[in-house]
Amino acid sequence: MFNPVIDVICAQPRVLTPPDLSFEAILKHFPGLAEAEAVCMTGSTAAGWGNTFSDIDLYVFSDKELVLPVDETMETWPGADPSGIRWHNWMGVYDGARVDLKVWPTDTLATALARYLETEVEFCSMGDFLQDFVYRLSIGIPLKNEKFFQEMNELLDRSSYKRALARLLKADTENSLTDVAGQLDSGDFMSACVSADIAAEHIADASLVLAGQLCRRKKWMLRRLEGTPECGITVDEYRSMVLDGARSGESDGDCARRVARWTQAHLVRLEDALLSAS
Repeated sequence: MFNPVIDVICAQPRVLTPPDLSFEAILKHFPGLAEAEAVCMTGSTAAGWGNTFSDIDLYVFSDKELVLPVDETMETWPGADPSGIRWHNWMGVYDGARVDLKVWPTDTLATALARYLETEVEFCSMGDFLQDFVYRLSIGIPLKNEKFFQEMNELLDRSSYKRALARLLKADTENSLTDVAGQLDSGDFMSACVSADIAAEHIADASLVLAGQLCRRKKWMLRRLEGTPECGITVDEYRSMVLDGARSGESDGDCARRVARWTQAHLVRLEDALLSAS
């Protein structure tokens, strides 16, 4: 008989207080980070979007093997991307907060952006995990070696990465709009609504990326739009045109057409912006 059991290794407190995130305080728990080349805090907490239960994301850059804490709350394992980039993961608890710490080789960003530094790449081929790495590095709050992170952002700005990713998302938008047209023509209005929403999400993503907002997480869409007015799409506009769904008396087909037309208008604007940026 299957009888699963859950053992609570480290109970979550009922009330969480933010930990001390100064580098001096972090070093008391992670003394090995003194040997790192650079350290930053990143993720939703760094972006200002975190909540009571958000974990603390730390990016550490080092070509040395660093000694990290070993206790009952932690687990650690190596990571590898199909591109050949490798890193080390450490997850555990620091001062009552969950910590997700990754140790990267110091040349990770240069390796990930190599193609985009050499030429104007048309379409981004970087995988989702490394895209997330680039985003998180771009918003990192330096805890050690601020100059290192300035140089990393300058490297990103010199590359064609943002434009290549925006062009890929533009192509995804166009493909989704083709789906909308075909589904409307065949009478599949429910599916057309879904495809129109996907197209709208892609064009918002592309506009945000071209404006320098590289987060790709759907849950942060409105936060991303709120913090990036230069992308050309406001929170109220996206909410009313896309998230609120069909309006009173509006059929699925009419809703899909309205969202698709809105997306097409922003597609034209994005094309102009891409031509100007190239």
